[in-house]
Amino acid sequence: MAKSVVRLDNVKSVYTGNIFSVKIAAVLENGFVGKLGNIDANNRDVHALVAPAALDKLVLIANPAMIYDNARMGTGYENQYQMEIGEVVRAYELAARDKVGIAKEGINGTAVVGQYLIAGAGYKLVPSATLPASGFAAKVIREDVVGGALSINTTQTPTTYVVIEVVQN
Repeated sequence: MAKSVVRLDNVKSVYTGNIFSVKIAAVLENGFVGKLGNIDANNRDVHALVAPAALDKLVLIANPAMIYDNARMGTGYENQYQMEIGEVVRAYELAARDKVGIAKEGINGTAVVGQYLIAGAGYKLVPSATLPASGFAAKVIREDVVGGALSINTTQTPTTYVVIEVVQN
């Protein structure tokens, strides 16, 4: 089963914002979100990542995909990557007008162009027809289908990215 992937199209924190190192307490995938927690008592550079709730400010998980088991065909793809409990990973602070693409697998529900994605009760964004008064919200701009061309001895499934623009965080 394919896992979520993320594409950082235009994110302010890559240039002038904050990129955090966070320790995760659940198995996560790129494109998942969380709430920034307390600083680790043993490492001043690492924060905890907390499961978000509605109306929370969020950070986006976008860790470089490091896959160590390439013994079987197809296991080396980015859409097979997940992060394990206790791992320290990269999280990006999101600001208004940031644009990212999150694979459909990273969204809990069906995103609709012109509507919003907001924090839900878990590490995935959830669709909403209305803009919340506060907390994280991003407008769905479009869907991009990437890949899917046939290659020798294998069929590749395309990745469908839901491209969003952050409205508030």
